[in-house]
Amino acid sequence: MAKLNAAESIRGLACLAVVFSHLSLSFYPYLHHFNADDQAHGKWDYFVHHSPFAFWYSGTAAVFVFFVLSGFVLSYAILKHTNIPKKVAEMSLKRYPRLAIPAFWSCILAWAALYFTHFNSDLMNGWFQSYATQTVTLKQAAYEGSIGAFLFAESGSNWVLWTMQIELFGSILLFVLLLLYHYQKIGFYIGSLVLPLLGFYINERFFLGLLSFVIGCYMYLYGRKISAPLGWLMFVFGLYLAGAHNSSHAYHWIYKLLGWRTYDYCNFFSGIFIVYSILLCGRVSQVFDRPALVYLGKLSFSIYLLHMMLLYLVCMPVFNMLMGVRLGYDLSVLLAVLMYLMAIFISAALYSRYVDEFAVKVSNRFSKLFIR
Repeated sequence: MAKLNAAESIRGLACLAVVFSHLSLSFYPYLHHFNADDQAHGKWDYFVHHSPFAFWYSGTAAVFVFFVLSGFVLSYAILKHTNIPKKVAEMSLKRYPRLAIPAFWSCILAWAALYFTHFNSDLMNGWFQSYATQTVTLKQAAYEGSIGAFLFAESGSNWVLWTMQIELFGSILLFVLLLLYHYQKIGFYIGSLVLPLLGFYINERFFLGLLSFVIGCYMYLYGRKISAPLGWLMFVFGLYLAGAHNSSHAYHWIYKLLGWRTYDYCNFFSGIFIVYSILLCGRVSQVFDRPALVYLGKLSFSIYLLHMMLLYLVCMPVFNMLMGVRLGYDLSVLLAVLMYLMAIFISAALYSRYVDEFAVKVSNRFSKLFIR
C-alpha cells in the first residue's frame, strides 16, 4: 500500500533529520543558535540558520512527525479489524516490550561505550562534551532503558530516549480513545479534547506530543484526500515550519506572534502538515514510495537508538584524528560525518535484524500468551 510505504519513508527521513540535528549541535551549533554565545563558523551556517531551509536538521519537527505517524498507523492497525476490543488488548500488551527491548539494549551499549573507551572531546561543542564526559553506571543505564525513560523521560545514558515517555503514554491514550470510539463515539470526542490536556501537568511539549497522537488518529478517521497542488503546497509549508528557530530572521514574523513558543509550535504544526500532505495526497505518497526510503524507515528506530553512541564511538575520534593531521575544520567534519553515516547504517541493519526484530517476536508472543 503506497500510503503505508510512504509512512515508513517519512519515518526514515525524519530519523535522518534527528541525526543531522545532533551533528549540527556537535559541530556547528549556530545552525540552531540555542545559546546566545554560539558563534557562526562561516557565512554558510549563518545563512542557513536565518533562512527558511533549516528543515533538514530539525530534530524536534522530526519527533512530532513520529508522534503524528504513530497516531495514524496505530489507528489503522486497530480499526481495520472487526474485533476492535481484542485488537486494542493485543496492541496494548505489545507496546511496552516492543519499545523497551531495543531501548534497553541501546542504553547498555551506550554505557559500555562510555565506560570502556575514553576519547578526547575538547574539539567538540559543549553540548556533546556534556554527553561524552558524563559518568553513567550500568545500574543507571538498565533503569533508564527499562523504566526511567518510559515513565519519567530520564535518558542520561541515551539522550534521545526522552521521546519514549510520549510514545508510550501517547499510545495508551490512543488505545483508550479507540475503545471509546468503538463503544461510545461521544466519549471519544470528549476524551480526545480533554485527555491530552492532562499532559500539561508534565510540560507543554508533553501535551503537544499527546495531541499529535490524537491528530494522527483524526487524520486516519476523517482525513480527506487532497489534490497534488494542495498536497505539495502543504508539504512545502510543513518544511518551512520545520526550520523554525526563535532567532532566525526567516521566522521573525512568527516570533512576534508566539514569542519563545515559536520553536515548539512551528515544529508541532510542521509534523501535522508534512504527514497529512504525504499520506492524504496520492501523488505525494507515490514520490515517497521508494524501496530505498521504505528500507530506511525499517531501520529508523535502530538508527534513532544508536546514533548518539556512534557519534561518540566513530564520529568524534575520526574527527580528532583528521584535525590532528591538519585537514581543516570543515573538511575534517565532512569526512568524519561520512564515516559516521556508514557506521550508522551498518550498525542499524544489524541491530534491526538481531534486536528490533527480536523485540517484535517477543511482544507478539507476550500478547498471544495473555490474550489466550
